[in-house]
Amino acid sequence: MKLICAESTFLTQRIRMFRLIPVDKDVSREKDIYPGQYLNFLFRDTSGASFHRCYTVVNSEKGEYYDVIIEDKGEGHASATLSRLLLNKKEVEVTEHGGEITFNTLRDKTNVLLMANGIGITLPLALLRESFRHYGYTVAQKNVVLQLSCTDLKSMPCLNELLDLHLRSNWFTLRINVTRASPIRHSEFINSGRIEVGRDVKGVIPDIAIICGSVGFAQTMMTALQQHFPKTTIAVEAFSSAPALKLSDSEPVISPARLTVQNMGREINVTAGATVLENLMQHGIPIRNMCRSGICGSCKFRLIGGEVQTVPDFCLSTKDHQENIHLACCSYSEKDIVIETL
Repeated sequence: MKLICAESTFLTQRIRMFRLIPVDKDVSREKDIYPGQYLNFLFRDTSGASFHRCYTVVNSEKGEYYDVIIEDKGEGHASATLSRLLLNKKEVEVTEHGGEITFNTLRDKTNVLLMANGIGITLPLALLRESFRHYGYTVAQKNVVLQLSCTDLKSMPCLNELLDLHLRSNWFTLRINVTRASPIRHSEFINSGRIEVGRDVKGVIPDIAIICGSVGFAQTMMTALQQHFPKTTIAVEAFSSAPALKLSDSEPVISPARLTVQNMGREINVTAGATVLENLMQHGIPIRNMCRSGICGSCKFRLIGGEVQTVPDFCLSTKDHQENIHLACCSYSEKDIVIETL
């Protein structure tokens, strides 16, 4: 599916909301994409580097349009490249969509805790907008709390919208922790310093906690929630930024390490700095994959021999770890390894 920007709006100095419309509306109507799910964009920069990046759909309307929020991190970053392409009305390819956290995730839960930092606000924003669409300002037996961490208030998109919902609804509570700005006057919902679950999550025990943000933030919050609320269901969405896979004429650096895919009888040289997934794809070895960000769990493999370095993910179970299962998009190898694709 290819999308093109119909309009864009500044939310903060560096953050824009893009309303994307399908180039072929017949194709888009065949896909069920809901707010809270993510789109996997494939695009290239001027040097020929290819990027896969996932962005949360914060609004959608039956395939007519998809709203995404992008923080432009400056020249040299994938977010700047994608923002420029969209602003220049270039068609951008969406290879996949996914994500299991939608309004249905919290529909039948009474006490819901949303936690986010930085641009991770996009997932809670999508869930809150869908909740408002269903509930309006008043609903019985519903308690949704957004515990938000931000560097300063001016860096936070859609603050007025969240404040309005906090002040006028009977089911939503906003709590903000400001981490870097100069000391602020404490209020009912604004505090300075980092979130401390034992201190800041109060009132009721959450039925479900949904965390979205950086990998470090997600790990810290998940560990604290498991300690303080062991019966709470936890769902996590943390996007990592895998390095770009160069498709230009420059030669990749080949390491002396070998990667053997035992169940396919294939052995390949490892490209230094590339993930296991990128190495397999470079050599045409099939493996299921979608988000390439460690959240969908599609690209599982079993490590039979050797060692891999991994970056954190939040979709492998304890059983997966016990069985030496890893995600190809989050794994790197500097020495010989033997794997089995699943």
